[in-house]
Amino acid sequence: MTSWNYFLLVAGLVAAGWLITREIRRPRKDRLIGRVTATVIAVVCVVLAGWPLYVSHKASAPKQLVQAEAPATGIIACDWPRSLTSGSEWAVQGRYRNTTNKLVTLRLAGFDTTLDSAVIAPQQDSSFSLKAWPLHQGRAVYGITAISGRDTLEQQPLPLEVKSAAPLTVLFLAQSPDFENRFLADWLVQQGNAVAMRTLVAKNKYLLRFSNFPEQSLDALTPALLAKFDLVVAQGGAIDKNTRARLEDAGIGLVLKADSAGTQPRPLSLKLRSGQRLPVLSTDPGQVLPVGNNQLPLVTDSLHRAYVTVSLAGAGKLVRTHLLNTYSWQLEGQSAAYGQYWSAILEAAARKKAAAEKVTFAPAIAHVYQPLDIQLETTATPVLRAGGIALPVAQHPWLAYRYTGTWWPVKSGWQQIVTGTGTSWNYIFQEDDWKNLPVTVYRTAAPVSRQMTLVRLSPVWWLVPLFLALIFLWWEKKM
Repeated sequence: MTSWNYFLLVAGLVAAGWLITREIRRPRKDRLIGRVTATVIAVVCVVLAGWPLYVSHKASAPKQLVQAEAPATGIIACDWPRSLTSGSEWAVQGRYRNTTNKLVTLRLAGFDTTLDSAVIAPQQDSSFSLKAWPLHQGRAVYGITAISGRDTLEQQPLPLEVKSAAPLTVLFLAQSPDFENRFLADWLVQQGNAVAMRTLVAKNKYLLRFSNFPEQSLDALTPALLAKFDLVVAQGGAIDKNTRARLEDAGIGLVLKADSAGTQPRPLSLKLRSGQRLPVLSTDPGQVLPVGNNQLPLVTDSLHRAYVTVSLAGAGKLVRTHLLNTYSWQLEGQSAAYGQYWSAILEAAARKKAAAEKVTFAPAIAHVYQPLDIQLETTATPVLRAGGIALPVAQHPWLAYRYTGTWWPVKSGWQQIVTGTGTSWNYIFQEDDWKNLPVTVYRTAAPVSRQMTLVRLSPVWWLVPLFLALIFLWWEKKM
């Protein structure tokens, strides 16, 4: 028995004893046995109404989740991000089963250009990873093709939506003018971000710059002022402990630049954490940063020494960097590499903004004429339209902000999903697309025998004798 059962039992005994004692002490002794019996029945019914009682029930075997067998050959697993921000790396990963005696080449292509490839050995079941850096904006359909010699074995679509990064508001704090801040600020403004810069030029005198941001005083870095920014880029000596504490409390990211680039720079080959290689940069190998203890490397050299790291700092992120001359990539015409580097740094450090609504789809690969579950998370009144059709939504029984609607698409290609605050897109595949992938289906297994289950008895059954006992006690008192 549980503690609740013990509580009901003790409370019932105490109540029954007290009520029976009152009935016995009443001056009128007429119908005493009836009154005591009705009192006991009423107390027992109240206790049983709160006491969980179960009865056995025969039930059919439940549905079992069965996974269909994988095909004999071809792409048997594949996954890729359906959307990403501009300047981010795109990775297509999966598994290919080659049952032939020839090499199979997997090619990732888009806009009539081969972006990456992988080779699967004969008679091998191998994983693959294909990567690309999409340069377009908006929606497109890439493709993955399996080729053996001159034969095309398989070709599947890979839809992708590239979104513009949400505009950031960045504050620069510098002890002296430098080219690194100037080039970075110019690049940020070209990308549509807002910039405010405070550079110390003399004692207690600052040079200010504002781009896409209203001019105002930057002398006192108050919490109200800092709350206007998503990210702060500062030299170590240009920011004090109190300001850093305010940034950590507000969840504002900080890119902390070293005060010195070292004394013995030499050309080094660097790469991002994703594996993307960067152009050679003149860097002092002695200016490495420690990793571990919450410090993750973002940029390393060929010997895995870290020059840029990221770590948690209160509610925000702290990025430390010893690379102070990345502007040289711009001067050398390596604008794409410069953008990839700083996009990765800003993505790791900037304060994340919560979306007003969130839309997810299941299954991830939706086919035409097949049901698609659309899940909407919102605190406002739910509005959901798919393919021009208003969908009824069901609220989650425990999560009040989550709603689900089911849509049967009748057209393939990109389809628009409209909610109360915006628009999103989902790609509907044709019936013959990705048919080799394993499909999860529900099947009812034939039961050998019917299963016995326990079902709780409804408390309503105890209300009838309870009311009859109470009616008798009321009637007897009026007599």
